[in-house]
Amino acid sequence: MFEGQEHKVSVSTALLLCATTAAATILGCYAAAGWRTDEVEDKLREIDKLVADRYVGELDEQAVADYAAVGYMTGLGDKWSSYIPADQYEAYQLSSQGKGCGIGVTVISGTDSIRVNLVYDDSPAAGAGIQKGEYIVGAEGKTVAADGADAVLDAIAGEAGTEVTVSVAETPSGAARELTMERAMVTQKMAWGQMLDGNVGYIRIENFHDGSAEQFQQTLDDLIAAGAQKLVIDVRHNGGGRVKEMSEMLDPLLPEGTIMTLRTKSGSETVYESDAEMIDLPISVLIDDQSISAAEFFAAALQEYERATLVGTHTTGKGRAQQTFELSDGSALNLSVEEYFTPKGNSLADVGIAPDIEVALTDEQAADFYFLDPQDDPQLQKAVEILG
Repeated sequence: MFEGQEHKVSVSTALLLCATTAAATILGCYAAAGWRTDEVEDKLREIDKLVADRYVGELDEQAVADYAAVGYMTGLGDKWSSYIPADQYEAYQLSSQGKGCGIGVTVISGTDSIRVNLVYDDSPAAGAGIQKGEYIVGAEGKTVAADGADAVLDAIAGEAGTEVTVSVAETPSGAARELTMERAMVTQKMAWGQMLDGNVGYIRIENFHDGSAEQFQQTLDDLIAAGAQKLVIDVRHNGGGRVKEMSEMLDPLLPEGTIMTLRTKSGSETVYESDAEMIDLPISVLIDDQSISAAEFFAAALQEYERATLVGTHTTGKGRAQQTFELSDGSALNLSVEEYFTPKGNSLADVGIAPDIEVALTDEQAADFYFLDPQDDPQLQKAVEILG
């Protein structure tokens, strides 16, 4: 499983938090084997004894335990491994499963504005008529102007089946309309597309969470049925996801061969492969410095098989796969347990991939990335141009 998106500061915040009573899924565990060295145990015991004997303040044991876990994971020096507190683990699981609970939008959130950048299909937000590009200016009596964006986002979050009233406007200071909707469990919008001029099918892959491959295949089938003769696939600002989903998306685009190899600490390998059946259409792929993990390997595989031309800017360079291990208190570790390699056996760790054709966005275009029209997106325009 790829997991990289939570380590990249993102301008997109999902309004999908939900309290449920479902039992947490145990994703994996190792048998206890004692401390790796005495240094860790001795250090923590010494600190704990000093605090118990001398500290005059009030001790929040859970907070101390959480910070100790964060410190341990930080000490590994691996930016892709992390600690997930118990109160965040359920939302983390839901997101990686392509699910969420709320009104079904993602937003660009600043200190003084909340702008909708994605509305999920069949969501409460879609049913209420919320549109991409609109601004959320308040919710449940809170307003962005008076209480701040975080307070409004917190007010929107809640349990499935409960109602929430959201104020939406076309501009941050424009006339708002009040929309009341029922929070629900929703499926993320992870892959979708549109037909561009010249019979160019454009497919956007938002992430590689569970269910994304099915959405991708449906989008691909629809575009081909509509007459697409060329493809542009966009994995910019894509934080990664699961290797299984990525390999299923690549299978119809690649000839028979290796897609990716994963190698554990013991040297055992898992190899993902594509079959001989392939859609033979010209392809260009859009990448940038926020294409991480599965997004990078998706592009790298198409590049190495000479199936696509990459357009954009250099990617991040992630070369380790993580597995999530639930701990006894309901928190979890997201730990790097495998290295992974491209079809030609290359690691992208701290290297990434360079585009075949480099095209950068201006600062203004980058800030408005999610709202660029195709004709105003120079990277997309170049990707279309090279397809002829």
